[in-house]
Amino acid sequence: MKLIARIAVGTLLLAATAAAGAAELACGDGAPLTASVRLDYAVTASRSFLSLRGDGEVVYQRKGDAYTMESTLQAFGIYEAHQRSVGVVRAAGIEPGSFVQRTSRRPPRRVTFDWAAQRVTFSDNGESSATRPQMQDRLSLMLQLAWRHRHEPRAREIQLPVAGLRHDSDYLFAKKGQETLAVPDGRYDTVKFERRKDDGDDTLEVWLSERLCWLPVRLRFTDDKGTVVDQQLRGAHPL
Repeated sequence: MKLIARIAVGTLLLAATAAAGAAELACGDGAPLTASVRLDYAVTASRSFLSLRGDGEVVYQRKGDAYTMESTLQAFGIYEAHQRSVGVVRAAGIEPGSFVQRTSRRPPRRVTFDWAAQRVTFSDNGESSATRPQMQDRLSLMLQLAWRHRHEPRAREIQLPVAGLRHDSDYLFAKKGQETLAVPDGRYDTVKFERRKDDGDDTLEVWLSERLCWLPVRLRFTDDKGTVVDQQLRGAHPL
C-alpha cells in the first residue's frame, strides 16, 4: 500500500498542463498561458515487477489576469488525490498565490506565496523561506517551463525555483534534442528537456510540442527508489 501511495504522489508531481490535440490550440503571443484547456493523461507506474495503470485530468482556466489549475488523479481504483494552484499571470509568466494538495489518506497540505512580504510558507512543517523570481509550485511548474521555452527557444537550459511541500529547491532543465513521439492522442514532434539532478534527487523528463504551443505531450518521473511514472497525452479539450 505504501508503494501505491508513493507512485500516486509521484504521478501528481508530474501533473501538468497541455493543450488541444484533436482541436488545434491558437498559439497567440501569450500562449500557452492564455488558453483554457482540459487535459487527459494515460498513466503507467512501475517499480521492479509491479506495473499499474491510472488516469489523470488537468484543467487550466484563465480569467483576466487570474488563473486556476486543478489536477485530479484516480489511481488504480484505490487512491485519489487532488492538486490546486491559483494565482495571476504576469509579464514574466505564472505567479502562484497558493497551492493545495489533498489525498485520500492525509490532511490537506498547503503552500502559500506572499510576494509582497517575499515569503513562501509551508503548512506541512510550519516553516517559510524567501520567494525568488519565477518561483513555481508543483503544479504550475510545467506550464511555466512551456512558457519559458516558447519565449527562449535557443536556451539550452532553463532554471526554475520550485516550492515543494516542505521546502524550495532549484530545478535545472537541460535541452536534450528533438524526438517524434507516438502517444495515445497521436504522433507529435517534440523537444525533450530533462532535469539535471544531484545524488538522491528525482529525475524528471518532459517532451514539449510546438503543435501544442510547447506544452507537454509526455512526462516521465523517476524517484530515488526506482519508481517510474509515465504520463502520455490521451486527449485535450479547449474550454
